Amino acid sequence: MFKALVLAATLCATAESAPQRAITVTEAQDLVRALLKPDGWTKLRGFVLYQALFDAEFQDFYFIHAEWDSPSGRHAAIGHFAVERTTGDVWDWVKCGKFTSPSLTQAQQALRKRIGLTDADYQQIRKQGPFCEPREQPQALQMGRPKSK
Repeated sequence: MFKALVLAATLCATAESAPQRAITVTEAQDLVRALLKPDGWTKLRGFVLYQALFDAEFQDFYFIHAEWDSPSGRHAAIGHFAVERTTGDVWDWVKCGKFTSPSLTQAQQALRKRIGLTDADYQQIRKQGPFCEPREQPQALQMGRPKSK
């Protein structure tokens, strides 16, 4: 009986201290899509998201590029996004800015629940954006609507 209790306590402690799984590139793209969709960006002709590869220095992030086919017939950038792999935070990859919106927050909360990331864990493991200087205060960013033609 004593051995069973020790084993049960060990299993519980191990489960509580197990690291959360990282999100996938598809989940990262889904978060960017959740940010862009309410303002109509995903309805633009030729809308596409794709992963851009960066140096090993930035392995904590997926870099997602969004673009569309502009009226001039060329691909036009919508934005450059860095999605943190353990929290799902969405950053601008050009400046120190973190994106927020109701739809993004809802998607992040659902994803964090699926990967088992509690609010307390989130507070402990969240990171600054990839291009933020130490102790730099990030800008709060929102996308806004596409400019009319």
